[in-house]
Amino acid sequence: MSAERQKQESTAEPTESRTAGTPAASSPTRRAMGVDVARSVALIGMVAVHVFPAEHVDGAMSWPFAVFGGRAAALFAVLAGVSIAFVEKRSRGQFHGRTLAADRAALVVRGLLILLMGLLLGHLETPIETIIPYFGILFILAVPFYGRSSRFLLIAAPIFAIFGPVLRHLLNGTIPEQVDPEADYTLVTAARQPVLFILDMLVTGFYPTLLWMAYLCVGMVIGRQVLTSRKVALKFVGWGAALAISTWVLSKVLLGPAGGMQRLVEATPSLTTEDIAEQLAYGPESVFMPNTTWWWLAVVSPYSDTPLNVLHNLGAAVAAIGVVLLLTHSGSKVFSPFAAVGTMTLTLYSAHCIVLMLEVLDEERPVVSLWVQVISFMLFAMVWRSSIGKGPLEAIISEASDWVRQRIRTPRARPRTGKPVADQAMPVSIGLKAPLRGPDGAA
Repeated sequence: MSAERQKQESTAEPTESRTAGTPAASSPTRRAMGVDVARSVALIGMVAVHVFPAEHVDGAMSWPFAVFGGRAAALFAVLAGVSIAFVEKRSRGQFHGRTLAADRAALVVRGLLILLMGLLLGHLETPIETIIPYFGILFILAVPFYGRSSRFLLIAAPIFAIFGPVLRHLLNGTIPEQVDPEADYTLVTAARQPVLFILDMLVTGFYPTLLWMAYLCVGMVIGRQVLTSRKVALKFVGWGAALAISTWVLSKVLLGPAGGMQRLVEATPSLTTEDIAEQLAYGPESVFMPNTTWWWLAVVSPYSDTPLNVLHNLGAAVAAIGVVLLLTHSGSKVFSPFAAVGTMTLTLYSAHCIVLMLEVLDEERPVVSLWVQVISFMLFAMVWRSSIGKGPLEAIISEASDWVRQRIRTPRARPRTGKPVADQAMPVSIGLKAPLRGPDGAA
């Protein structure tokens, strides 16, 4: 959700080295506006899913749910990985020693602060499942993957996408639920049930991070590419669309001609055929899909968190990033409001949660609610960005993580041992500008 936010005209993005799979340390080029615009698309998509009903009174699926259901949140997670890759590029390939330790410590601080903000939002008792605390855990889980090669990340992504859902399927119904399973975690409930809280964050919650690490890993690889290149954007569109379409088709084949639907009906007598068909279209009624048979893992419905669902959402997110990069390649000012929103998604998502909690907008008029929030977000983001810079919450996280990074990268200076005190003070006494250096030679 959060990222290193800088103004468009002053942000740089190095190109990737072709000789290694690790982040590059080459000359900077202009960062693509499309990344911030893509973040705004993800935010607007999630807002639309929250304010529109999943289906109309006539039983037809609403367009926001059909387009953004599950996919907008996945796009958010992929873009979180992109933001981590941008931080990697600032280190210019120095993934060792103090630099690596400092960057990873900053990532932990970033994750802990996002987690804290998410738990504070839980106290609002909004009618939605807040995604923020899960993103805090994602940033912490990303620490051992920071600085790894792109090949390593592309191998890890399908492992998370396949074995994460399998573990979730096995744990379904075997662990106790929190006091109110429909409520967000707060600082109080997380402290009272720490083991259950961790299990929910990792595997059994609304946005299980062990599965969602697949999005983060691919996002880190995407962020290492030359995002101002049309060729790269076209590759994103092609590969992403191919993955999204192929997984959707495979699910239809498995549940149709391969006999999967019949297996679901036979193994789940507690559900009627109509109930099963509804879950195949809209996803689980609560947190989990049923686990009466392994055929449930062939489902690709929104929020089902099956291997095919994760891979489908991943493909859709990659394709969406490619499309946005192509549309914004010229840097037209028409996209400036969206780019401004994309620089402070954590702040605006939190504002969205407050709006839902206060119930100041008529939920019976979702179109009006969506437009009021989107326009308000754009106006606030443009004014704040032009006058102050980073969003309020983004600034807090950025300052804290940068402070930790700087403290670890720059060791405290201390006098060299084994020399007379007079010798140590000699440069000062004769007026030479000789900075005292630390044990690793850093000034």
